[in-house]
Amino acid sequence: MKFKSYLFMLGMLFFSFTSYSQKSVSGKVTDKSTGDPIPGVTVVVDGTTTGVFTNNDGVYTIKASQGQTIVFSYIGYETMKVTVGDASSYDVILKSGIALDEIVISGQGAGISKRRLSTTVDVINSEEIERLPANQIDQLLQSNAPSAQIRLSSGQPGTAAIIRTRGPISASSSSTPVIIVDGIRVDNLNSNPELGVATGGADVSALADIPVESIEKIEYIKGGAATTLYGADAANGVIQIITKKGKAGKVTPFIETRMGSITAEDKWLAYDRTGEAMFEPGFLSEFKAGLSGGTNAFSYNFVGSIYQDDGFNDLNEQLKRSFNFGFTSKLGDRWTYTGALAYTNFDYNLDYNANTSWSRFSAAEGGAFGNLDELSDADWEDVKEQMVNQGALTNISQTINRISGSNKLSYNIADGWNTNVTFGVENRKSRQQEIISNAFQIEIGSIPEGTTDQAALNKVLRDVYTTTADWNLVNVADKNDLSFITTVGARFFRTNDYQESLSGVGGVDGTSSVGNFAEKSSDDFALENANYGFYLLENVGYRNKLFFELGGSLDRNTSAGDDVGYLFLPKIGATYNTGEINNVLSNVRVRANYGEATNFAQPFSQDRTFALESFLGGPAFRFDNPGNNDLKSERVQTSEVGAELTLMDYRVDLGITYYNAKTVDALFTPDNVPSSGQLAQITNIGEITNKGWEFSLGAKVLELAKHELSVFGSFNINDNEVSDMGGAPPFSVGGFTVVGSWIDEGMSLGFLRGTEAVLQDDGTYQFNQNALLGNSFAPRFGSISLNYSFDKKLNVFATSDYQYGGTNVDLSFLLRHLRGVDNTGIPEDLIGTTSPFNYVNFVAKSSNFFKVRNIGAAYDLSSIIDGKLGGLSNIRVGLSMTNPFSWTASNFDPEVTGSGIGDQNGFGSGGFAYGTESAPRQVIGSVKLTF
Repeated sequence: MKFKSYLFMLGMLFFSFTSYSQKSVSGKVTDKSTGDPIPGVTVVVDGTTTGVFTNNDGVYTIKASQGQTIVFSYIGYETMKVTVGDASSYDVILKSGIALDEIVISGQGAGISKRRLSTTVDVINSEEIERLPANQIDQLLQSNAPSAQIRLSSGQPGTAAIIRTRGPISASSSSTPVIIVDGIRVDNLNSNPELGVATGGADVSALADIPVESIEKIEYIKGGAATTLYGADAANGVIQIITKKGKAGKVTPFIETRMGSITAEDKWLAYDRTGEAMFEPGFLSEFKAGLSGGTNAFSYNFVGSIYQDDGFNDLNEQLKRSFNFGFTSKLGDRWTYTGALAYTNFDYNLDYNANTSWSRFSAAEGGAFGNLDELSDADWEDVKEQMVNQGALTNISQTINRISGSNKLSYNIADGWNTNVTFGVENRKSRQQEIISNAFQIEIGSIPEGTTDQAALNKVLRDVYTTTADWNLVNVADKNDLSFITTVGARFFRTNDYQESLSGVGGVDGTSSVGNFAEKSSDDFALENANYGFYLLENVGYRNKLFFELGGSLDRNTSAGDDVGYLFLPKIGATYNTGEINNVLSNVRVRANYGEATNFAQPFSQDRTFALESFLGGPAFRFDNPGNNDLKSERVQTSEVGAELTLMDYRVDLGITYYNAKTVDALFTPDNVPSSGQLAQITNIGEITNKGWEFSLGAKVLELAKHELSVFGSFNINDNEVSDMGGAPPFSVGGFTVVGSWIDEGMSLGFLRGTEAVLQDDGTYQFNQNALLGNSFAPRFGSISLNYSFDKKLNVFATSDYQYGGTNVDLSFLLRHLRGVDNTGIPEDLIGTTSPFNYVNFVAKSSNFFKVRNIGAAYDLSSIIDGKLGGLSNIRVGLSMTNPFSWTASNFDPEVTGSGIGDQNGFGSGGFAYGTESAPRQVIGSVKLTF
């Protein structure tokens, strides 16, 4: 009796119900407008991991039970659903249109229709990815993730972008989302490492070397309820990358080459001669080759690529080699194994920039040589020669080796029951090297000419291992009008970050070995963190229209204090789909949810530590980090409501979302009172709020037999405020002494603070210290794109984005003003009568911009070839331009920032236009041959 009761309780827990036995279902999928078969259509049993692709003739065969729903989806077509009845054959006709029921990966092992989710997921598909000329993940997302702000902070190779969605939620950590590739976490460091070479502020980024050659789909999952089940650091959202694994059908090899030019963006230069000395047109080339194919039992995809360019800066070069191999294998009737292996080797060099006296660009644009455009030709030739020689002697390089392997084993236990195990490891090794030769120091005037023994060398080695493991059990069941998807699982991930710094001074030129220097020193740094926990999620549907989500995650993190245990993060949501109403109002989907997600503090910041120093020639200890046994992750509690309206016979999609995210137990690091004798200690004392709206509009403006034109636009509003400081005084999180980025109650995170001069009625100026100069991030932003196709052969596209309402400090202008070479916009009554630091409000300017990111066209020659060139099935030619046009409210680029991020993975607000080049303009031609 006890055993029977146990079985009954277990069955109630997972909402399992008896289902009909499976049978083989087959059919053909064709295009409604042409009648042609559509190969590669994804055919999935709704709510399960069971799926196949149509072959080259559009034919599919899949196992399904009577009463289950089969979902047919393909890029550029409306999703179709068929409920399995008595018949065993179902032919499906797909209509080109806006996808309504796209299948997304929920992160817990089951594909699920968007209509069942109470949250939103931004999806970039392989067709969109392939036509974009980007070779970095942040560049792919820019202007293509409608609710994200992605701002490229420099045009230098491998440098970081500031990525943010729904506002800044933390004052202690980066806003970069978690990045998951084929189920495993990868290194997402978006700042210089702790011991990194100081190049002046434009930080290198781990995002730059994530392989992008073989991506099937990118899902941008925003924070709150959407990321509750992803673990302890997902409050900033999750970027989930799914790579290609091949499709059933004949082997399809391809080769592709891209070549083009790179030119500097010089419209924001203060002096034309800066570009004359530093910029020169560059050449880029990329070669890709791959093949895919397989059967219903085994499919595979392999892509390898080599990319190189010599930049627009006279010293920049980069070379990237990568490959990606993915496959899926059915091991009998019940087992499926999916594997992926990726490798990247990335070599590039950097110029000094921004906040260092060795930066050529910063010195020229900051007026160190005077007004370059007003120098005599003879004086200019001397300055130019110095800048060119300095560039030739600059020697900062970085080498990356990155390898990752993902393994997923799925087992179909019984009808409606599946279990999945995912395990993977990523290792990213980087080596930064800076050689400061005697010749370089002589050129910049820091040592006398003829010196031969003052060269210096800095090497930084970083070795990062990330291990991911996940197990889940998924039950899919139907009972009359009800449908259930139940997921229970456990996860573990661990990151080990080891760094070593080797330095030498007193060397001769021509060596890069530390052993050849007279004085040597070393340092090391380590971060280790592990997170483990459990999750449970129930998704209940009623008549495929009304859905409820209920679940949560129980997590523990080793970065918490000794007195902190598991954290429970709940999630609840509901969504209702009306179904087709009429030709004008095709469908309405309303949704609401509440969920919690967290960010943890930097590992070891909870521990009391001591520092070892030298005193009178012997070792001496001092207090270092005070420690905090109660330190825990900051928790972001998000409520959101929204709706999606599909209009005009599925030709228009309108989306709207309101969110309210509150960061409680926010991690702040205020200074301790001097009398305590203690250094600053991070603690949970703050509260941050982010409220906002997200609007999106997608429409098929033109839908004729041969002509299709689609447009898309988004508009986002974010209001950010530090609502509670916990009694702590204001503190700085970046910037400079004269004008900084600050945290204070009632203000936005990282607001700009300095002394302002305000004109009074009597003509004098009042100087207000610590005045608000503006917000360092723009609270209004969005994107606009269009896509036109003719006869399904010619494709023309454009993407763009914009922002307004923010403020940047033009530090390059401030430097020119301090040096007496530029007084533009400064009242004459202030010049020379007081310190320029007393009127920095005149260098705080609007950061509004509108930028066209990509314009391009591609033409498919398959109908012309039509088997006439032997085994060649298609030639696709393309031409694209990156960063072709931009408009800014001020005379500087508001995206670039030389202020950098002070600590590894620390808070970065931007807001300082200073001393580094903008992203360049590229014109790229491509040819792809498919066999």
